[in-house]
Amino acid sequence: MTNKPIEIGALREPSHRVNPDQSLPAERWRIPIVLMLACGFAGVALRYLAREHTNADTFQFLMPWYAFARDHGIGGLAETFTNYSPFYSYLLLIATRFDGLAQPLSLVKALSAIFELGCAIVVARMVWRATRVPLRASVAFCAIWLAPTVLFNGAMWGQADAIWTFFALLSVAMFMRNRNGVLPFAVACSVKAQGVFLGPFVLGMILRRKIHLAWLAAIPGVYAIIAIPVLVAGRSLVSVLGVYLGQANMYHHLTMNAANIWVFAGGTPYTTGVAIGLVLAAASGLALSIFIAQSRRTGPEFILLVACASLILMPYLLPKMHERYFYGFELASIALACVNLRYLPFAVIAQVDGVLSYLAFESDIVMGLLPAALCNTFLAFYLMLDLRQGERGYRLPRLAWLGFAASTAGLFSYLLFAGAGLNISPAYMLAAGLAALMTLLLVKESRCASSDGPVPSH
Repeated sequence: MTNKPIEIGALREPSHRVNPDQSLPAERWRIPIVLMLACGFAGVALRYLAREHTNADTFQFLMPWYAFARDHGIGGLAETFTNYSPFYSYLLLIATRFDGLAQPLSLVKALSAIFELGCAIVVARMVWRATRVPLRASVAFCAIWLAPTVLFNGAMWGQADAIWTFFALLSVAMFMRNRNGVLPFAVACSVKAQGVFLGPFVLGMILRRKIHLAWLAAIPGVYAIIAIPVLVAGRSLVSVLGVYLGQANMYHHLTMNAANIWVFAGGTPYTTGVAIGLVLAAASGLALSIFIAQSRRTGPEFILLVACASLILMPYLLPKMHERYFYGFELASIALACVNLRYLPFAVIAQVDGVLSYLAFESDIVMGLLPAALCNTFLAFYLMLDLRQGERGYRLPRLAWLGFAASTAGLFSYLLFAGAGLNISPAYMLAAGLAALMTLLLVKESRCASSDGPVPSH
């Protein structure tokens, strides 16, 4: 159960990279540090302003869970008072220790904020190790900390997707450093079932690095270890093992506002759609794992690229997905964009699609799902092309960016003006069509090499 290290010399070094042992001039750190501090305080301020924002989930799930944890203390672990894994119950118990210092909802949201900060730090370190450019690492931190979908997910909704994503990103970061990242992946799966979205990537890296397959036993093993306190408290083994099965059976819709392939197949019978989706996801995930294992490409950019492919393919193909389940891809794509600017459109488009999806639950503006699903289709398709075709240069397609910004602004303006419900009209078709077309153009143009020759990736 040992790793077979890859040849360090095979890693393609960027042209500007310096010896890690050499200290950088202090001047190169001034702007990045100021930027991180400014964005750090801005992120805290935005989270403070959103501290009282609520939605239906707040009163149906979060507040009753918190109240139970506060009223029963550690003894409450014997009861199934959340529909999440035991890990989240422990976090709620920790939050209740500060009851009275802040409002309960603020304490619940603080749990998400802590792991959002952790995600920002992990991504910044990824980018720093890959590029050795302080400003890029600083931008990566700020982009994660202030990302619209991150603020929607945690600051506004109090959701816990930053928790599993933190451990998933930590797993990717360890593989980027030529270390075994299976354990943090196992923790991600033990936090929420969505951690499995990184599964094809992890399996591919296990096969690629010749890591013993026995390491896969860490996934149930870590879950069992984390569950020990609730089992000792008296909770039944059946309820502990059935957490994810209960979540899977909670809703009976092929899509829960997720901008994925099932937006286009709304008329498919539920049972048929679930079976088809599981087969598609399993087959695609296995194909991606085999590709990772057999690919001759190396380096941190390639590892980030295949991680992004895994994190978008799974929620895109699987049925019963929520709008929040592209969270891991949205953050990983920011890391990839900071390593190679050619992927900047991917990160920006992912944020736009995420916000369009969040509006479906936040304001019942469901008409944003169709263009968001179409644009996610473009992202998935071009990521697969990049895996097959390898690296190319980057150029700034100014007209494509301008068209994307204008059309996207027009689409958001129409959706917010038209309001909730199904508002199919010529104006909607025009706005959605233009936004999708300019997204396609932007992704295509950003992948082309400049006329002056390839630009270094880093």
